[in-house]
Amino acid sequence: MYSLLIVDGDKNELKKIREMVEDSSMKTEGVWECGSGIEAVKAALSQRPCICLTEIKLPDITGFEAVRQMQAVNPECKYIFTTSHSYFDYAIQAMQLGAVDVLLKPVRKDRLLAALRRASDQIREDREQELENKKVRDLMYVLEKRILKELVTSQIDEETLWFFEAMNFDWPYFCICFARIEREMSEEEQERISRKLRWELTASGCQHLLYAHGDSVDLMIFAQSKSYAEEVADNVRNIFAEVFREWGLSAKFGAGSWESDFIQAEFSYIQAKGQVGESVSTSEDEGMRMEQIEKDMGKWQKKTGIPQEIQGICQYIEDNYSEKITLNSIAEQAGFSKYYISRLFKQYMGVTIIDYLIKIRLDKAKKLLVSGEYNIKQISYMVGYSDPNYFTWSFKKYLGISPIKYKYFQEYGNA
Repeated sequence: MYSLLIVDGDKNELKKIREMVEDSSMKTEGVWECGSGIEAVKAALSQRPCICLTEIKLPDITGFEAVRQMQAVNPECKYIFTTSHSYFDYAIQAMQLGAVDVLLKPVRKDRLLAALRRASDQIREDREQELENKKVRDLMYVLEKRILKELVTSQIDEETLWFFEAMNFDWPYFCICFARIEREMSEEEQERISRKLRWELTASGCQHLLYAHGDSVDLMIFAQSKSYAEEVADNVRNIFAEVFREWGLSAKFGAGSWESDFIQAEFSYIQAKGQVGESVSTSEDEGMRMEQIEKDMGKWQKKTGIPQEIQGICQYIEDNYSEKITLNSIAEQAGFSKYYISRLFKQYMGVTIIDYLIKIRLDKAKKLLVSGEYNIKQISYMVGYSDPNYFTWSFKKYLGISPIKYKYFQEYGNA
């Protein structure tokens, strides 16, 4: 079903067209009539018709001018023109305005109904396309939330990288931003502010990911170069200020460091939160797994002497921790089966061979992090991890804190 606005300076013509529509099998939600272009513009704003059938030659302004003004207030409407003059005189102008058809007067009923059906078909297709677009947007918003969460907590996997490739985020530099709002936002506010921010950021040409939740907004922005990056950050800061001011909200905005490696996203996020006066604390069980390994090792070492075979394994691990070491390669080096050597190692060291290897690697990693000479990716390779993301996961599992946070707290303290 559709609503129809008929515009014509001839009352008899208005009546004739209305009767043809009402006598047809086409169902309408309402039919309105106007005698001038100015009235039509007002009706487009107040009634928001789905289809507008207008004469080109009107008493005040032309039908073309009326349609231009109506499109500004009701862009979804479909337009059909009528004229007593030559079709070819007006066809090009009508098509430029996106008209469905131009009908010569006297309007024939079959031509009128055919044009209205085409217009209603276009309306249905537009609505179906908008529903599909909404589904895609909703899915993208869910993905943005997940991707941002993974980035700022150093939980990056292949799917994260596939996402950026699929979305054509090909600008090499990124920055994580954070906004803290003075109060909790309702779900409706979160949705409307997210939509407004996304629209403004897109209109400014800024590639971004955004997630509004509770009393905060997480944002990832991209830049082509570091020289252009600060200009992007200032523009984004102004957009946030304007949108929050429009909504009567007070918010603090922080932008972290510009990076080119996704592994550094958490560090950028920590800096952004620091700019609004928020610290990022460590977890309560930080270091519990590694501390327990050290206690178990110390207990067994004090209780009994360590056989030469076990000492040889420990030395082999310490000498080769940066290489690819497996339980099979260790057993082969020791000259025993992996089952025997695993049981013997646990008996005297109190921990498994793999836990011991991980401890050695992470102890070395902590020293390299504190030195400040290498980035996370370099350190992961230097201590024997072929995948920086697996290194980050292992570091967090055993120490309760990500490598980025560990480095940050060693440099700036836990304030």
